[in-house]
Amino acid sequence: MCGLVGSYHPSRDGGAAPLDLLARMRDTMEHRGPDGAGEWMSANGRCSLGHRRLSIIDLSSNANQPMLTPEGDIALVFNGEIYNHAEVRKELEALGKYTFRTDHSDTEMLLYAYAEWGPECVHKFYGMFAFAIYDARDKANPVLHLCRDRVGIKPLYFARTPQGEWVFASEIKALLKHPAIPREMDPCAFGHYLSFIVAPAPMTMFRNVFKLPAGYWATIHANGRTSAHRYWNCAPDSQDTFKTSDLSFDEAVEEFLRLMKQAVGRRLVSDVPFGALLSGGVDSSLNVALMAEMMDRPVTTFTVGYESYEQFNEYDYAKRIVAQYKTDHHETRINSREALNFLPSLVQYQDEPIADNVCIPLYFLARLVRQSGTTVVQVGEGADENFLGYWWCDHYRNKAQAIYDPIRRGDRSPDLLSIIQRKSGTTEDQEIAERAIRGKELFWGGAICWWGGLRDQLTPDRSMYDVRVECPIDGLMPESHQSTDSHAVIAEYLGPLAGKLDDPEVLQKIPYMELKLRLPEHLLMRVDKMTMAHSIEARVPFLDHDVVEFARRCPIEYKLKDGIGKRIVKKAAERYLDEDMIYRRKQGFGAPIDSWFLEPDFGKRTLALWERSQIKKDGFLDNTYVTDLLKSQVSGKLNYGFHVWTLMNAVLWHEHWIGDGLADF
Repeated sequence: MCGLVGSYHPSRDGGAAPLDLLARMRDTMEHRGPDGAGEWMSANGRCSLGHRRLSIIDLSSNANQPMLTPEGDIALVFNGEIYNHAEVRKELEALGKYTFRTDHSDTEMLLYAYAEWGPECVHKFYGMFAFAIYDARDKANPVLHLCRDRVGIKPLYFARTPQGEWVFASEIKALLKHPAIPREMDPCAFGHYLSFIVAPAPMTMFRNVFKLPAGYWATIHANGRTSAHRYWNCAPDSQDTFKTSDLSFDEAVEEFLRLMKQAVGRRLVSDVPFGALLSGGVDSSLNVALMAEMMDRPVTTFTVGYESYEQFNEYDYAKRIVAQYKTDHHETRINSREALNFLPSLVQYQDEPIADNVCIPLYFLARLVRQSGTTVVQVGEGADENFLGYWWCDHYRNKAQAIYDPIRRGDRSPDLLSIIQRKSGTTEDQEIAERAIRGKELFWGGAICWWGGLRDQLTPDRSMYDVRVECPIDGLMPESHQSTDSHAVIAEYLGPLAGKLDDPEVLQKIPYMELKLRLPEHLLMRVDKMTMAHSIEARVPFLDHDVVEFARRCPIEYKLKDGIGKRIVKKAAERYLDEDMIYRRKQGFGAPIDSWFLEPDFGKRTLALWERSQIKKDGFLDNTYVTDLLKSQVSGKLNYGFHVWTLMNAVLWHEHWIGDGLADF
């Protein structure tokens, strides 16, 4: 796991960033790679690459980066791990064309895999990765390639300067060190952030700074032409779904377990100490159980909790796993004072706001991992999204059957008419009815924040958000993302599925929508940013692409039936965990943010931050409404902690990166 940075100028009249500037950009990410640093510039001066190294596989200096072929005509910087590197290396060695200088570096394997197969090499890899390749084999027409892994576990950001220079890096803060990259907020991205609590790729909250979407390969040619290719999508299709007559539920459980063991086993490859984050929930507990089955030493486990808020802690459940599998266990507790004082650092590490309060405990959990001497951990992200584990999956199915689908079919029964005419039903029911009438999608994502009437009060005038920003890579920015209506983003993703799904459609759309937005730009980025803040590598076996593709093909009833979500995962877990742990009400990994807002210092500093913020001065929000909402939240009159945290995360970010700073926060 590492941090990469680079510069490329296609024009023969221009040059890449000089190495001293590149080193300053690179070293903003020292936390991503404390074990070494390197830089390189091409002989023609048109490309420069830099790297910070966190040594995980092949700790020798021979595996340092940037890494070049012996001829010097292909150069690579790489962030991530490719777990099947040994198998691909054997395939390359069998060709008799490549002489490996390292013992078992996945970077060198990637370099030669590209040399042999070009961009198609990516289909051979199991892993998480973001990389940049400068290919000058055609000296008259060198090209730069950028690639992000299938699911988006690792980030890759880029920008083009007014002078035509391309810069790219693992973190935005590295790009902002370049003198030609200004710090400006993208108003349209901010509008979408209020909906999704993150900016959808390729947008970021910084104007003219972009992120490569998950599953994409992009190329910048010597003549300035650009192209983007989506090499993996994993879209659901009823024609590709397993039939229950061909694959029984019990057989599916066996196949899931086989794939999970394979995924966990792949992620045990490491030359440094590794362990697992353990919440006490099904996913992390099954992860630990499978690791324990494969290891010849106790699994090192880590759990975080909160002082004064025991109802948020899952220590008792985690300790049952610790006792059952005799793990080498470590725990930490955090309090509101630590959380509050961490917030300026939070937005520094996030780069762009991720309005998930789980970032706070995750940071302190990663610190515990580092203090223990562990470098690699396995985490449980992805199971709920791909196997319909959240309570709201069944909720959406019920709403689809009762309201959304009948209205879409033209049903105007008295009960539905009363909802449509706002004479009865909840606000949510009326919003669902309105979406159906207007032909909008029912499901927008698992963490939608400001929508409906609340959004209308927050941003009554959205003209300020109507600012177009052209992505410099052709074909990467959909027209829909430039709309001030966030549903256009949803329609962009889900529209191509029309006619390809069986009922209930919403339960097939949920995993796909989560793979397009919430997983790569929210859940996986909170893991990446907060673990890498302490130079910790996090691996996600539930997002092994074999597991994801299997989940896509599973019949709905294997995932959700009779109100039991993640059914196939839970059935498999019965071999390893007690049933009361498996089938207890899902608690979720979250911070007591609602309660923290009620604490005097937390509330006081929140209000003071808002009052002096540049976002308030610029008028992007209805200031009176926000002020009243904040006062009601910190006084306990209302409880909109999720909404308030989404606002405050953006305000903190804006003050830190664009405004006057947070020195007096």
